[in-house]
Amino acid sequence: MTSPKYFINWTTFKKSWEDVTVAHWLKYPNPFSKHVLSEDVVERRIEDGKLHTVRFIVKKQRIPASLMWMVPAKHKACYVKETSVIDPVNQECTITTENLNCRFISLVIETLKYKGVKMCETVMERRTRIVSKIESIQNYTYERYQKNVVNTDKGMMCVLGLLDECQRQGLTGSLAVQ
Repeated sequence: MTSPKYFINWTTFKKSWEDVTVAHWLKYPNPFSKHVLSEDVVERRIEDGKLHTVRFIVKKQRIPASLMWMVPAKHKACYVKETSVIDPVNQECTITTENLNCRFISLVIETLKYKGVKMCETVMERRTRIVSKIESIQNYTYERYQKNVVNTDKGMMCVLGLLDECQRQGLTGSLAVQ
């Protein structure tokens, strides 16, 4: 087994913690996430004043053609479990995602921590661990992940922009991005 690879970065959003947290829940679909097929909340509860949520996200599988022979037909989509804890008192939101299938190829666990630091500023810390038994697959997954983070952040900014537009126009309710 190879040693895990880690990816860590920080992004500062010039938006309130409340807006960034709402945008996270509304980020699918967006023009930078066309690979996301569906999302479903499967559990939600309040415990000690914190909102705990579990949702499943289904994405198009992005395995290189040269490795598809390793993937059973039932794994043609990527199934992701997302767990989150929102702490409004401390203005913290922690979200952990991990792939549920194709773990025999690679396991990707990402943790995002959103923290309100000023009235209109939120810092997001991203910590990701990538593990594979095959070093070349792990390197490929890491490099692809690094590139995908750019689109992930662009998608979040897109949704934040749309959220701003809805607020300017006095619109409420769900936000759909096509």
